[in-house]
Amino acid sequence: MAAEKSFETQLKSWLESEGIYALGTPQQDMTVPPCGYWEKRWGGGKYTKAGMPDMHIVVNGISIEAELKAPNGRPSELQIQKLNQIDDAGCIGLVLFPKDFEKFQRMVLFIKQYMVPTMVNVCRELVIYSGLERGWKK
Repeated sequence: MAAEKSFETQLKSWLESEGIYALGTPQQDMTVPPCGYWEKRWGGGKYTKAGMPDMHIVVNGISIEAELKAPNGRPSELQIQKLNQIDDAGCIGLVLFPKDFEKFQRMVLFIKQYMVPTMVNVCRELVIYSGLERGWKK
C-alpha cells in the first residue's frame, strides 16, 4: 500500500506541475495556468461505488479514469469491468503502474497540446446549442 500511495503522490505532483489541479484548488494557489483537474476517490467509503478507479482526471475536456497500482498490484475483476464500461462510453479508462508513468505523461501532454481548441470548445458549444442555462457561471 505504501508503494501505491507514493506513486499517487508522484502523479498528483506532476499533474499540478502541468496545470491539472485538485478540484477546488483556489485560483491564487495555481502556479501554472489551469487546463484541467483531478479528483481522488476513496475506495471502500460509504458514498463510493465499489470498483471505481482511484483518480478522475480531466484534461482539456478529456476524461481519464485511472486505477493506480503498485508494481506488484493487480486490478480486480470489478475494476476491469468498470474500466471497460468507461472505455465503451468514449472516455479513457486505464490501470496505471509506475513503470508506465512516462507513457501516461506523454498521453496527457498530447491531450494538452492538441485537444485544446477542439474538445473544450465543442463541449461549450453543446451547452449553448442545447439551450441549457449555466446560471452558476458568472
